[in-house]
Amino acid sequence: MTDSESPIIDFYPTSFEVDMNGKKMSWQGVALLPFIDEQRLLEAMQPRYSKLTEIEVHRNKWGNDLLFVSDDHSLYPSLEALYGKKKSQQVCAHRFVFFFRQLLMALHPSLYLLTIIQVRG
Repeated sequence: MTDSESPIIDFYPTSFEVDMNGKKMSWQGVALLPFIDEQRLLEAMQPRYSKLTEIEVHRNKWGNDLLFVSDDHSLYPSLEALYGKKKSQQVCAHRFVFFFRQLLMALHPSLYLLTIIQVRG
């Protein structure tokens, strides 16, 4: 990202425009970044894959989605009944972790888009 000799340095601009489209605060705007050519990116990264550590390889794999729900939240009883252990059986009685993408999609489509969600009551 910082090597000026990188074949994909143009994917990482040092400055860029922000489309405010009627917004007042800069954080509300949309960053206008260059499109990334997937093939160029994959080709540039190919020689580096063999240098990744075991942890980096593991981090880059598809994993399970996590949903953290407080026992005070309205979703908690339904989710506990479907997939959870009883509070008394859980080491950390405050939260349950769920690894079911289908569950997220069934509950609310927008939840499905998030990888890690923490819902507070």
